[in-house]
Formats: sequence, C-alpha cells, structure tokens
Amino acid sequence: MKSGARHWLLPLTAVCIVLGGMLGIQVRSQKERGEMQVGRQTSALVGMLTRTEAQLEQQREETGRLRALLAQYEEEAASERGLVRVMREELQASRIALGAVAVRGPGIELELADSTRRSIGGIGAEDLYVIHDADLLQVANELWAAGAEAVALNGQRLVTGSSIACSARLIEVNGVAIASPFLFQAIGDKDKLVSALNIRGGVLDGLRLLEFPVKLTTNDEITIPPLSVTPKHIYAQPVERESKQ
Repeated sequence: MKSGARHWLLPLTAVCIVLGGMLGIQVRSQKERGEMQVGRQTSALVGMLTRTEAQLEQQREETGRLRALLAQYEEEAASERGLVRVMREELQASRIALGAVAVRGPGIELELADSTRRSIGGIGAEDLYVIHDADLLQVANELWAAGAEAVALNGQRLVTGSSIACSARLIEVNGVAIASPFLFQAIGDKDKLVSALNIRGGVLDGLRLLEFPVKLTTNDEITIPPLSVTPKHIYAQPVERESKQ
C-alpha cells in the first residue's frame, strides 16, 4: 500500500467511527423517545380508563341510591294512600251512623195508621185503637235488630239517641212533631227486614188483629234524609288520649 493511501485512510476510519457512534446514539435516542411516547400514551390511556371506571362505579352507586329512594317514596305514597282511604271509609261510616248524610239503598217501607175499628167501651177505650209512641219504638227496635243500616220515621232520621215520645195528641221524633199516618223507611236486607216485621207475636201481628192498616212493601232503592236536628252535647266531652312516652 502506498504511503499516500495510508495518509487519508486513518482520518476516514476515524470519521466512520465517529459517524457510527453518532448514528448509534441517534438510533438509541429515537428508540428511547419512542418508548417514552408509548409509555406516556399508555399511562394516559390507563388514567383515562381508571377515571372512566371510577365514574361508572359512581354512576352505578347513584343509580342504586335513586332507585332505593324511589322505591321508598312509592312505598310511603302507597301507604299514605291506603291510610287516607281507610280514614275516609271510617269517616264515611261514622257520618252514616250519626245520620249526618243522606243515604240510599234497598230496603222496606212500612205505613201505619190508626185502627179502622170503632172504639167500644168507656172513656179512654179509644186509645186502644190509635198508634202510640210505644208501638213506633217497637217497630224501630225490630228494624234495628233485623240489621237495618238506616231508618227514618216520617222523614225524621233515627239514630242512636233519637227519641220517640208522645206530646198531647201528637208524637215527637227528635223533638219534631209528626202525626198519623206513620211511614217507616229502612235500608238493609229486604227479606230479613220483612221477616222480622212479620214475625208471629210481633208488633205488626198485634196491630193487624186490631184492624190497624198495615202496608209493608219492599223497594230496590230507598232514599233516607240526614238528621234534620243536630244533637247538642253540653255535658259529654271527648276524652283526649295521653301521648305515650
């Protein structure tokens, strides 16, 4: 080999070595940057996935909470509706029992009048052939005993505490004067009411023997008015319940 060739071979070799080193460094740097980029992207994706899972879990918990709350509201609403319904039914039953409202339904109508038989005997014998308050009371009691749910006499509602009493030649019901003929209206089981009134030895049986006009009919719908005179309670007062500790 000539000396001239040797002269430029050494610098060329050095340049190649330097370029090779620099190329190796660049390749390694590119690889490291690539790995770092992939790592960053992977970390970002992992972070996003973690946050998404956390959000989904939070949403599931919130959905569960809202469903439980909705179920609670529905239960309370249903319970409240049931309670209101029961209270309304109890109030209505009390109003009917107290005669505070008009009622209608199947039942019977009974009309009574003084006897057509002429009185025979001394003074006071004519009282035997007229309707008395005791007769009307007995009819009312027989109706109640037969299961009547509402009763009226000449348009006056009979309830617990109602009075039927003689007043001179008239009869008073709840303080209101009525006269013959007397019309009972009762709501209930028609057959039971008729059977109770026609029982042997009952009040109607005795009236028929003395020729009192008795007209007993059934009706699929009878209307009975409310109590016309509201009873006053001066001495009786409700007892307040003591709160439990």
